[in-house]
Amino acid sequence: MTSYQQHHLNFLKIAYNNFINRDPFKSENPTSDDIEFIDEFKTLIEAFENSPSSAHEHGEDFIDKAFRRYPQIAHLIARDLLWYFGGNNLHNLTDDELAKFQQLDEMRFESEEQNEEFDYINKRASVFGQN
Repeated sequence: MTSYQQHHLNFLKIAYNNFINRDPFKSENPTSDDIEFIDEFKTLIEAFENSPSSAHEHGEDFIDKAFRRYPQIAHLIARDLLWYFGGNNLHNLTDDELAKFQQLDEMRFESEEQNEEFDYINKRASVFGQN
C-alpha cells in the first residue's frame, strides 16, 4: 500500500469512527438499514486494507450513498475521500476544491516520476493554505 493510499485508509477509519459516534448509529435501536450501512462501511475498510485498487469502485458507490442517506453527518467524511473515489462524489466538491486536489495530484505524480517521497499531509496543508 502506498503512503497516499494509507492516508486515505486513515481518512476512511476516521469517518467510520465519526459516524458510529453519531445518531442514528449510536442510538439504542438503530434501524436495520443503519446497521447494514455501518457493516458495509466496515467491509469497505477491510477491503481497502487488503487491496486499495479493488476497493475503489465500492468506495465510490459507498461514499456517494453516505452523502445521499446521511446528509446531516456527511460533513464528517474527509473531502479527500470525495476526490480519491471520484465519480458522482466530485459533485460534492466546490470548483476551488477540485482545482486544489488536481494541483495536489499533479505534485504527487511529479514526485513519483522523480522517485521522491511525497508527504501528502504537508503538501495538502500547503495547497489548501492550512499551515
